[in-house]
Amino acid sequence: MTLKTPCTPSALLLWALATVLPAMGAGASADSAGADGHRLANVTSPYLQQHAGNPVEWYPWGDEAFEKARREDKFILLSVGYSTCYWCHVMKRESFADEATAALLNRYAVSIKVDREERPDVDAIYMTAVQLMAGHGGWPMTLLLTPDLEPFFAATYLPRERFQGLIRNAQALWTDNRPAVMEQGARVAAAIRDAGRLPGEPLVALPQDALADRAVERLAERFDTFDGGFQQAPKFPMPSILELLLTRYADHDDARALEMATTTLDAMARGGIHDQLGGGFHRYAIDNQWLVPHFEKMLYDNAQLLHTYARAHVLTDNPHFARVAHDIVAYLRREMTGPAGLFYSARDAEVDAVEGESYLWTPEELAQLLPAADYALAYRVWGLDGPPDFEGGHILHWPRGYAATAAALEMSTGDLMARLEPIRDRLLASRRQRPQPHLDDKVITAWNGLTIWALAYAGEALERPAYVAMAERAAHALLATLRDDEGRLLHVARHGRARLDAYLDDYAAVILGLTELHRVSGEAHWLEPARALADTLLATLKDPAGGFHYAPPTVDHLLARPKASHDGAMPGADSLAARALVALARETADGPYAIAAADTLRAYGPLLNEAPDDLPHMLWALADFRRAGLAGDGTTAPATAALETTSDHLRISARRPPGDGHSLDVTLHLSPGWHVNATPPSLDFLTATRLSARAGDEVLALTVEYPRGEKMDTGLGSPIHIYGDGTRLNAVADTPPPAGTVLTVHAQACNDSGRCLTPADVSIDLGGPIPAAD
Repeated sequence: MTLKTPCTPSALLLWALATVLPAMGAGASADSAGADGHRLANVTSPYLQQHAGNPVEWYPWGDEAFEKARREDKFILLSVGYSTCYWCHVMKRESFADEATAALLNRYAVSIKVDREERPDVDAIYMTAVQLMAGHGGWPMTLLLTPDLEPFFAATYLPRERFQGLIRNAQALWTDNRPAVMEQGARVAAAIRDAGRLPGEPLVALPQDALADRAVERLAERFDTFDGGFQQAPKFPMPSILELLLTRYADHDDARALEMATTTLDAMARGGIHDQLGGGFHRYAIDNQWLVPHFEKMLYDNAQLLHTYARAHVLTDNPHFARVAHDIVAYLRREMTGPAGLFYSARDAEVDAVEGESYLWTPEELAQLLPAADYALAYRVWGLDGPPDFEGGHILHWPRGYAATAAALEMSTGDLMARLEPIRDRLLASRRQRPQPHLDDKVITAWNGLTIWALAYAGEALERPAYVAMAERAAHALLATLRDDEGRLLHVARHGRARLDAYLDDYAAVILGLTELHRVSGEAHWLEPARALADTLLATLKDPAGGFHYAPPTVDHLLARPKASHDGAMPGADSLAARALVALARETADGPYAIAAADTLRAYGPLLNEAPDDLPHMLWALADFRRAGLAGDGTTAPATAALETTSDHLRISARRPPGDGHSLDVTLHLSPGWHVNATPPSLDFLTATRLSARAGDEVLALTVEYPRGEKMDTGLGSPIHIYGDGTRLNAVADTPPPAGTVLTVHAQACNDSGRCLTPADVSIDLGGPIPAAD
């Protein structure tokens, strides 16, 4: 999303800051007294502690910094990152440890350092600003704020010279053109508030199940059929997408959805993104083949992927998926579990400022460690016969599939895996003697809740009671450590010291974990704290406008109360809350939890209608709701109310032009006074009319000629184009549509006075031979 600014003083301000012209001197005359780091020395955040010794006079987020900015009439530098962020380390070494840069900051700005993992609310708000102003996001985030915390410049990593130029130019503008700075800050703050609102009013009924079909269709359009995944590099695992695809297969026998999921899971498992020796997954891959990872490891990725691989094994009986799940648990137990049973947050990507240093191998190193026969096997299996993959070293991976590799070695797959096991153990033991990446040992409540949930599920699915026991131990420790005296959750703990009131995803993930423990173990005592936390969630975080607030009411100094508009590497907090409440309602038969879940689904209905593939976790929650058969649909509408839908005013018919087995003429039939939107739609928020075809499980490739449509004046400043009754769409299929082809038009019906209904899929089964046109 890009903030579009005309050529006004505000736009010129952005240009002046971005070009970082040398508006002032080198800053040698700036007061370089610096700070002794005392403000960050005793904080619990490992990330802030990493900066405690900087010459920059850092402040944590809070009143002291804000009051200093107001009192001294300075702008604020806000730097947001986390302790295992590679480019955060680079900027620290280049800029924040540099005396000259620190002198500029200490003279002209109030510098605030925020750990995004401790303050996800602050991170979310200002990440929106970065995306609006820079067109992309990432960490470290670098923002300039007014003393009222409104951002007037936003970027990510900046090299030292550009960063210094930015501070000099910002000071010149702060001194000479303050009105433009304040105007820009106010405009961006307003845009942040707008971006955090859900579009449209909540639906009257639950979103339609057909939205999941649309999501799968859109995912299929983006799917990499060779290497799996749903985007070009960099490639992220995106467990929520994979879980939705598995859900579609489990509920509807959707073979295409299963193929996309399993192709991706197999490619990831064989790639360098999967630690072939130590288990677990790195954060993402920088190439399309999942070979070269960004080497940090995050607890939330591995918790979700544990569940995904265990579930994929249940649905496919693929032993390799089970093996990957077991490897993840082994990694969590060995490297990520604290003394009380809670789970640490992350492992860094670098050692001694070199990313991936502890994970890379040379053939010579392997030859020294392994007997000749084992070396020859490892060399052929793990892709060491080509050039180095990264920084002069090799990343262990499987260039070919497991079965193909075993066949080339004239072995069974089972025998190959057995032969590799002691080799893996030997290499891992050697690797652990190397300097290890930094471990972020703080405990984040939401990420632990997800890990408890995944371990409980995997223990049942893979018939490993020890995994359930790990989940139970962690749950006991979480409830003992991360609740206050009144039973409310806290967000983060380190060395047994818990702090900060919990956020929505903390509550949702823990409720989900406790409910899964109850389902798997049958132990009723897990439901009591799950209910108590759900009651607190509903009492303190429910948003009357729909869904939930992310931050608790005790949090202040926030420009906005944003809602997630998509599910990313972590599911959106509202999506996670919907799933947790559905799970609890299913286990307790408690109506209020079902109603709260349904309210959230209805609130997100307009967003789901616009882009269902952006919210796969929310669609998973919807599928869980339907499958659970929760009473009353969770809505407050009278059961007898007749809900009007697009399908009440739209039907379609089809004919085949004479002598042409590939073409179809599809006619739209609309009620008097009703129309649908033309394609492409005239405005971004309108739903386009789309035609698709399917024969059984196969989607037919269609080339559709969409007419321009009729003009209609709506009072929106310019006319829109619409399709009325009798509009004809001509479609050409790559192959002749067989008998039994189903045609579907996705559209939104609106009447001429501007009332629009929920978009819907309207289908016809062509049955036998398609009739020819007259």
